[in-house]
Amino acid sequence: MTRHDEILAETALREVRGLTVRQAVLRLFELGLVSRRGCEQRAICDEVERLERQGMARCEAFEAAAQKLCCSYEKVRGAFYNKTKN
Repeated sequence: MTRHDEILAETALREVRGLTVRQAVLRLFELGLVSRRGCEQRAICDEVERLERQGMARCEAFEAAAQKLCCSYEKVRGAFYNKTKN
């Protein structure tokens, strides 16, 4: 972690000091200090991987994840395959 990252982390920490974990996460979202896109991509990948571990084929897992997360199949596919690029 860079010094710049540490300064930014301290700023975020000041905003959530004294809150429960759930309250802290919600507060960070409210302030726009958490990447909604990053969280969405993580949720998509986690869901697809969970479904695959249960034995579901990848294409079917993409379809189920899209339905559960209220987004398109293409968005799920893109998030899943682009995770390796980041």
